Amino acid sequence: MSRFETTFRNAVANAERDVLVEQIRGNPQMSLSELGKLTTGELGPLLRNLTVGDLLRSGAAASVAAPTRTRGAGKRSRGGAKAPKEAKEAKESAPKAAKAAKAGVVDTRSAAGRERFDQTVLAAIKAAASPISAEELRGQIGGTPLQARSALARLINAGKVTWEGKARGTRYSLVEG
Repeated sequence: MSRFETTFRNAVANAERDVLVEQIRGNPQMSLSELGKLTTGELGPLLRNLTVGDLLRSGAAASVAAPTRTRGAGKRSRGGAKAPKEAKEAKESAPKAAKAAKAGVVDTRSAAGRERFDQTVLAAIKAAASPISAEELRGQIGGTPLQARSALARLINAGKVTWEGKARGTRYSLVEG
């Protein structure tokens, strides 16, 4: 299997997992019995790899780091620049995001949040004396396993990071050059 195909398949698997987590979190009335019934179908392999911690961490990240939406926030002025109200909200939420990052919570719901997390991952890989595992990375920078895998996949696709090994033995390092 080519490197591109492997990366592509990983990205699709991560996206499927993200959607599943969001759907479960979006249906809090679902009982554990109902959730268990889903493990016998197509969703079984995805569900069997989820932990309650994955669902709770995702919920905590969303509630702490997601900016509150107000009427008109998200509207843009002519020319594509952020509206002043939206810029003010982003500035006010920055201290919350910094506090959340210290607590191990990472906001990857927006493009800017993903970019910040990717840069944090890249900096941690640069600082490592030798190739580093995803688990070691998460210990240093926080985030969920899914957030770390997604960030690493984006950095690999961008040609900034390379990997060696398989499964838990996978180690990441900077692309030399």
